[in-house]
Amino acid sequence: MNSATDSNLLSVRQQRRNSFVFLLTNSLTYLVAPVFYVGVLHAAILNSMAASDTVANLPEAVYLWVTPVPVLIAWLWPSPGLLRPMLAASMILMGAAGLLVSILFFVAPESWLIAAIVAHSAIIGICNGVRQMCSWELIGRGLSPEWRGWTLGLTFGLGPIFAVAGSCASQLILSGSFLDLIQITPLSAPWSYVVLFGATCPVMWLGAATVGLVDVPAASTTDEGMQLAKVVSGLKQFFCERILVIAAIAFLLTYGGTTIINNLSLYTRDAIGESPEQYVGLQLALRFGFKCLAGFTLGWLVTRINAKASLQVTTATCLLSVCWALVVPGKWYLVSFGLLGAGELFYVYYMNYIVESSPTDRIQENTAYTNLITVMIAVMPLLFGMVSDSYGIRASFVVSAIIFITALLIVGFGLPRRPSMSVEADLSHPQVDS
Repeated sequence: MNSATDSNLLSVRQQRRNSFVFLLTNSLTYLVAPVFYVGVLHAAILNSMAASDTVANLPEAVYLWVTPVPVLIAWLWPSPGLLRPMLAASMILMGAAGLLVSILFFVAPESWLIAAIVAHSAIIGICNGVRQMCSWELIGRGLSPEWRGWTLGLTFGLGPIFAVAGSCASQLILSGSFLDLIQITPLSAPWSYVVLFGATCPVMWLGAATVGLVDVPAASTTDEGMQLAKVVSGLKQFFCERILVIAAIAFLLTYGGTTIINNLSLYTRDAIGESPEQYVGLQLALRFGFKCLAGFTLGWLVTRINAKASLQVTTATCLLSVCWALVVPGKWYLVSFGLLGAGELFYVYYMNYIVESSPTDRIQENTAYTNLITVMIAVMPLLFGMVSDSYGIRASFVVSAIIFITALLIVGFGLPRRPSMSVEADLSHPQVDS
């Protein structure tokens, strides 16, 4: 990889450090994925408290409802010079939230715990949104296209290995057994939850400590300040750009379809006849194990084929996951978690597609706008829960499949193989990242 020749790019040494921080912070977040990937564990805990399927889906809905907050933060503090403190602060707060909830599991009455779990989901939704926004701006501004493709492949290939390790550990903590290969004495509730939520604190604080290694190019005068007029103008540009709008709609549909994962977990009651909580760790291990295997392949698709191919492959894999759950009986249905996990990389590659479609000085804005639209699908977990409560859990799988098919059709007929504005062609002009 050659040194950057453009004044807006950094040296190879600086890009290597930025790549390392992106890899490490994402890997540490993967390590505590059972807690930070709001949904499966939270739904299982609420299910153990005799909550309905609709209430069990509430934490993920709240997680999505707070997505506008990172956009507000991007408007108030847009300077790239604030990237490092914002990234560090988001990780510190995520760790502190986990520590607080672990204490509440120990000292608070059960009547408080549903509210505590929902509040934790909101905090993670806000802070993780800021972390992702800053991380994408880091590699959008601080890496060349070649470094960026290499970093994405490595991060989302190796990173999920940490999630597999964290998921295996959570399975042992919750049930005492992992695939009958490892047997330990499980921790009884609430101690199991105390350990799982409490462990997020040192992990996130370790990630925050590495943020000091980050380097970002100095901001241009056009980067500083985001007055109301500029915000309105930015929104208008975003929604008037055909490629961005089509990509955003397909992104929205795919994201909404993946929230079926909570019902996939609750389906354990019907498919296996056991408590969902007993299989949370295994479900997450499959989810991230498949994600790890898919990560390297999808990185290759972006760098060697085209950006659109990765969108089609990830969405089609999501569709396959719900179809698998519908037709495969018994414990083999759990493979659907692996397929959905691989398909969840759609987020990474939709963001990459939008990055390649946007000017450099609009990276933070367009990433924030793209994340903002996820608030529109915050009702989807509740919708799947209500469909399940009213018509049966398998009916919710059918609804999810229809959504994925629609997204595939939009990508297939609406998007070019590569965005019209490439990163390479626009290094001397503005660019965006999600």
